[in-house]
Amino acid sequence: MIDLHIHTNASSDGQHSPREIFEMAWAKGLQAIAFADHNSIDNVEAGFKLSAEFGIEFVSCLELNTFHNGLDLHLLAFFIDPRSTALHNWMAEIRRKKQEQAEKRLQKLNELGFIFNWDDLRRFSADRLPTGMSFLRAILSRKENLKDRRLKPYTDGNRSFSPYVSFYRDYLRGGKPAFVHMEDIYTIDAIRKIKELGGIPVLAHPSDTGEKNLRDLVENGLEGLEVYSPYHDLNEQKAFRDFAEEHNLLITAGSDFHGKIVKPDIDLGQVSGNHYELLLKMKEFRKGKE
Repeated sequence: MIDLHIHTNASSDGQHSPREIFEMAWAKGLQAIAFADHNSIDNVEAGFKLSAEFGIEFVSCLELNTFHNGLDLHLLAFFIDPRSTALHNWMAEIRRKKQEQAEKRLQKLNELGFIFNWDDLRRFSADRLPTGMSFLRAILSRKENLKDRRLKPYTDGNRSFSPYVSFYRDYLRGGKPAFVHMEDIYTIDAIRKIKELGGIPVLAHPSDTGEKNLRDLVENGLEGLEVYSPYHDLNEQKAFRDFAEEHNLLITAGSDFHGKIVKPDIDLGQVSGNHYELLLKMKEFRKGKE
């Protein structure tokens, strides 16, 4: 079994350290894993070191937030080289733009009546790039917001879903009140850049992308789809698998694990179809490009 979409504490909404992830992966008998932190490669080198210690294959990756036709699409960049100067320069540029995006999101949420400031946000993102979790925790930390009825769905004690993911989907994603797209981080440009850096661009959890947009991305160089994801039911898995096979795309499997605090309904390795054969095909494809 494999899990090629795992978040560590290099993501501000990731709960576990690299070592904790490897310990859990070893306990579950996973053969291969990939860290896919939000716009970050900070823990990739640690992944390679722990791979040798635990005997679990490690694949370098990161998850990029990109913009296409009004949608916030997430790209997985597999096999990126964490020592690449060009990659580090790109990450620094993305971090600058993500910082600007976070400031604009903060302003929009303030305009909507949520009272908090940049210091609050920094405290809950631990100086990493803020995510939906960071924003919600910052808002809930201020007593001025606690009587706001709009926050009740995220504080009613129901932990069968993630309040942080729900807040992101309700306020920060495309088409929502505090959505701010990142200037110049367009999906098609990111696909091109990932390939220039020797990586394989794969669209993560594509269930809300739409077939027309998928075809646009394929025409512009997309090389894979995360077909197997906890967010896809059996019919969606079949549809995405058929689409991938029709367009000669690689197929990947990932849980999008963040930890039980962030996503209580998702466990490490919790994804169907997560066979090692998928990774073998990715490695063969990569070898053919060299």
